[in-house]
Amino acid sequence: MELDIGVLSRAFGREVSSYTVEPIEPELRIHSVTGGVMRVRADGASLVIKIVRHGEDPDPNALWVSGADPSHRNFWKREWLAFSTGFLDALPGELRAPRTLLTTENGPDECWIWMEDVEGNPGTSFELDDYDSVAFDLATTQAAFATGRSVLPGHEWLAHQWLRGWVAALAHRMPDLEGEIWSDERLEALVPLRPRLRELWSARETLLSIVETAPQTVVHCDFWPTNLIAADDGTTVAVDWSQVGIGAIAQDLDQLILDPVWMQVLPGQSLVELETHVLRGYVSGLRTSGADLSEAAVRRWYAAAASVHYAPMLAFMASVAAAPERLERRWGRPFTVIARDRARVIERALELGESVLG
Repeated sequence: MELDIGVLSRAFGREVSSYTVEPIEPELRIHSVTGGVMRVRADGASLVIKIVRHGEDPDPNALWVSGADPSHRNFWKREWLAFSTGFLDALPGELRAPRTLLTTENGPDECWIWMEDVEGNPGTSFELDDYDSVAFDLATTQAAFATGRSVLPGHEWLAHQWLRGWVAALAHRMPDLEGEIWSDERLEALVPLRPRLRELWSARETLLSIVETAPQTVVHCDFWPTNLIAADDGTTVAVDWSQVGIGAIAQDLDQLILDPVWMQVLPGQSLVELETHVLRGYVSGLRTSGADLSEAAVRRWYAAAASVHYAPMLAFMASVAAAPERLERRWGRPFTVIARDRARVIERALELGESVLG
């Protein structure tokens, strides 16, 4: 990959004479808005380039279809705007984004973000106690907006009602709850959950309404360990801000609790134990930052959000079972084992929703 040496020098803040480029985890770049992420090294320093693009999607009902309109859940240019406007560099609290070095537009459908190469402990290596700390840092930032100490941004390109958009996208998957695929023995752990999902799905509007009663704040909407770094400067750094928007206190917690098991970062981990660590850290961060919210209220908002976010993914598992090879290659585990972990996640999401609905 060839880079303009003048632009690269601007990003580094000094002249550079030579450089090397290496892709960062290209197997994870499955979203149509991501054209690639690369680390560039030059003269003993490094930075990261992320290419965002307006990709083409053969399936208009895909979960991560690229949107052209700023109101779209997956608006293609959102992350570039979040960096280029300085919005992410000005976040309050202990959660931050990589520092912006440069933003460039390479055409009508492609933009580049040149950012800090963050040094620290990646989320894929987190111990349980790290989840307390990350949740605490997230809370300090979200509390600043929820309490009004920081004004909620009004940018039109921020996501609004992201969770509703996710549920609407999953509605296209619900017919997949039926069919011969469910006789596949690899899905055995998931089959008994189907009646419970049908019942929860009928109450989805109630659950979404509960989430929307929470104090509003800035939400990341992709807050899972692979997008997190415990930085050497003591902050938590989140990457991949393509879904950033306005949402509810506690809305981001489900991806910190359920996604590590769903995405095999912590396969086999107790979800209740993860929940205990994350909620403890988050509530502590809220209170430290002046948001006087009860643990019961935070737990209720988290439970409602988690239930509609993850439980309907049961229907999605039918299409995954039809072609499981990519997951098996990615994690080096049989699909049956992965499906059992995902069954635990879906069952926990169902339990959470049922507890809220009473």
